[in-house]
Amino acid sequence: MGTPRLMIILGAATAILVAAVVLLTTRSWIALGVVMALHAVATAVVVMYALRSAADSHDKPDPVVEARLEEERATAHAG
Repeated sequence: MGTPRLMIILGAATAILVAAVVLLTTRSWIALGVVMALHAVATAVVVMYALRSAADSHDKPDPVVEARLEEERATAHAG
């Protein structure tokens, strides 16, 4: 789940929106509704993926934080 997957999603969303802009050249009210719906769906997909990716972060904690957590675990088992 690295950057390439996010770039694919962003690229697909951009392609959909470009197609929607081309659709707008028809000057139809129905086309406007379709474009607005496509925009909402593309935005929702990108935001949901970004939030899910941020929640799945598996970074190693700071050494000071890691030492404090180990100390808390040691005192919890001893006490």
